[in-house]
Amino acid sequence: MKHSLIIIFFVFNWLAAAQDSSEVYDQKLNLLRLELGIGIEPLFNESAYKLLIRKLRDAGIEDEQLQDGFKWGGGKAGFEVYLKNNIDRLVSDLNLDRIEIVKSDTLKVETIKKEKIVEKAKPDTLKKEIVAELEMEPVRDLSLDIQDPKKEKKSGKKASTKKSMLSGLRIGFNFGKPLKAGVSLANHATYFDPVISVRSPFGIKIGPVFTSVGYEVSKFSFEAPADGDNLQSYFGSGAGPALFFDISKIIKFGGDNFGKYFMVGTSSSDYGSGLVSGYDLNMFLGSLPISLSVFSRFNYITFTDGSSTYWVSLSAGLGIDFR
Repeated sequence: MKHSLIIIFFVFNWLAAAQDSSEVYDQKLNLLRLELGIGIEPLFNESAYKLLIRKLRDAGIEDEQLQDGFKWGGGKAGFEVYLKNNIDRLVSDLNLDRIEIVKSDTLKVETIKKEKIVEKAKPDTLKKEIVAELEMEPVRDLSLDIQDPKKEKKSGKKASTKKSMLSGLRIGFNFGKPLKAGVSLANHATYFDPVISVRSPFGIKIGPVFTSVGYEVSKFSFEAPADGDNLQSYFGSGAGPALFFDISKIIKFGGDNFGKYFMVGTSSSDYGSGLVSGYDLNMFLGSLPISLSVFSRFNYITFTDGSSTYWVSLSAGLGIDFR
């Protein structure tokens, strides 16, 4: 019984904290609505999207997360995800943080709307007008904290969301192993080998997809079986340029915490040359410049003697990200 009461106590506290957090988030959204001039009740639609871009530009801020437009950015659902992830920064950028939101556990703001029907008689018609009267009790759930103008001048510089020249650069260090190979390599023993992948910040953006250039070096080990007299072992590394297609804004799984990329490139080694393609999934660790990565590769190689084969590998590792 004692343990049950303790568990109930912790669950109750967790639910109360979650409710407080939701209330504070809603209050910040209301501050943003008032700043945009759309009132408190309306939803954040395409009109609010355009108003927000205009407000940020007036403040000297170009937010690259909004450059794709309302539809390409995921519509209403994408806009809500953006607001959830950036509401604190927006409150700060638009200088709304002069209003400090104070939570109260016992008192709430109550707004009572009453409707009265006023009838006006005219010769052939009877019109009814609904007059909404607002009766507001003293505000107890919010308090105003006006900052000192001197302090405000020091902290009044707007935070810019412009990225540096190195933003988008990633250097990944991974280990991978072939999972499946063609007939000529099917009986060979395989091992875990290192892979170094570099994705540069230079490229071109078409719609929601940013295409950047990169370079990849991967080692491979295929050891022939002891009883395979006519089989050759292959130990070496393949390297070549590649194109990385950022499809994070098309595949929205994980939001901004995950980077999703499709890649295609060429690879050459002492044994021949060929093509390589695959899919990368990077998980960012908060604000740290480090990410976990998992990726697959399909390698197709043509040997110097004219024969060809393939293998499919899976790799995992860490990367250094400049965001």
